[in-house]
Amino acid sequence: MLIAHLGDKIHHPENTLAAFEAAHGLGACAIATEVQFSKNQTPWCCTGDGMQFPQAAISAPLRCLNDKDLRTLPLSSFQQLVDWANRHRHLEWFVELNADTLGQIGAEAAIERLLEDIHGPTENFVLLTSDLRSLRLARNLGFDVVALRVPSVSHCLSAEVVTLAPDYLLIDQAAVDCQELPPGPWQWVVHEINTTQGAVHWRHRGAHHILTGNLPLLMRSREASNVYGI
Repeated sequence: MLIAHLGDKIHHPENTLAAFEAAHGLGACAIATEVQFSKNQTPWCCTGDGMQFPQAAISAPLRCLNDKDLRTLPLSSFQQLVDWANRHRHLEWFVELNADTLGQIGAEAAIERLLEDIHGPTENFVLLTSDLRSLRLARNLGFDVVALRVPSVSHCLSAEVVTLAPDYLLIDQAAVDCQELPPGPWQWVVHEINTTQGAVHWRHRGAHHILTGNLPLLMRSREASNVYGI
């Protein structure tokens, strides 16, 4: 499976409905986004440490901005994403909560807010974090599928990770220090892979899926299509 990182960000602003729609049009099976919370505690699709929109005189972390101002920017709220996703139920969504976001409003409040917006079955939404406690909580609260971001391959061998048995493990390609990714009760997602050669290479090393920022290129590649079953 090729996972479009923040949508088709080659042709559209990342994390926007336009980028998601374009990724869907290219044939993506899954899309990964990050969610941060506004000053009003509303979840928005946003990645990075700050919002830089000089034309609107806005330069601040999203957590410092009101929904009223955010609605004037080329951003997608999580609710807008869910509404769109409900019309394309064959897509899988990796929704990441980073450490700063979890610390901002607390893991339970953040997870419950996402579930409130999803308002129904969650099987198409994969909650992604680097925090084991938050993933255990997410499963208890109603997320059917969870993914753990790991800093190293050896991390997956810890008792805590094995006990949790997340559905997916995400790892940066630069952090892989072994020839083959070890098997387990999870599927490996390696990121960010933006070349055909890289896609084929990581499939041979045990990656079940890759996260890519260049979906248009890989979707045109026969080699990538063959190894990831597109």
